[in-house]
Amino acid sequence: MIKKGFLAVIRFLFSHVLFRVKYLGLENIQNAGKCVVCPNHSTIFDPFWVYFKSKNMWIMAKAELFKNKLLGALLKAYNVFPIKRGQKDAGSLIHAINVIEKEEDAKLLVFIEGTRIKKDKERGKAKVGPAFIASKAGVPVIPVHITKNPKLFSKVIVKFGKPIDIPQGIHDKKEELQKESNMILEKIYELDDKKVL
Repeated sequence: MIKKGFLAVIRFLFSHVLFRVKYLGLENIQNAGKCVVCPNHSTIFDPFWVYFKSKNMWIMAKAELFKNKLLGALLKAYNVFPIKRGQKDAGSLIHAINVIEKEEDAKLLVFIEGTRIKKDKERGKAKVGPAFIASKAGVPVIPVHITKNPKLFSKVIVKFGKPIDIPQGIHDKKEELQKESNMILEKIYELDDKKVL
């Protein structure tokens, strides 16, 4: 009860007070079953907005967040687990695949750009991790576009795209993984529709 109550307070604060969040294409994630969820990333609020709209969501986050034991314990309570950025972290990738395979309707949130993108950059480079996990686990990728760098008290659009099937058996083929990753990133930014703002 405490866990759900805390999440409800955070949801209300982040989605109705600090920002006014509107969701589009929710059926694409709600009907997806097991999948890898890939949003763009420009603010610390991005993972919360996606997490709020799906049951059994797991999040891969930078390992630095877990250095504080109290914060690390809180994150783990909400299905967040660490990955070391800038290096091959085989253990975290294996854990991600195990989560998808063992948890019912597991949805794994991974930021394909790897880090937050600053205001002066249009987008980052596509990392191959999400495509690797999707190919190895045999699940689709759901692209998500979130309004970039929103100001406090402004409207935020979170738009879920249609599932993208990643070919199985390419997890050990670097060039094909990068090609699929670039395509995922392109699909994410194609979802940006400034007209709805």
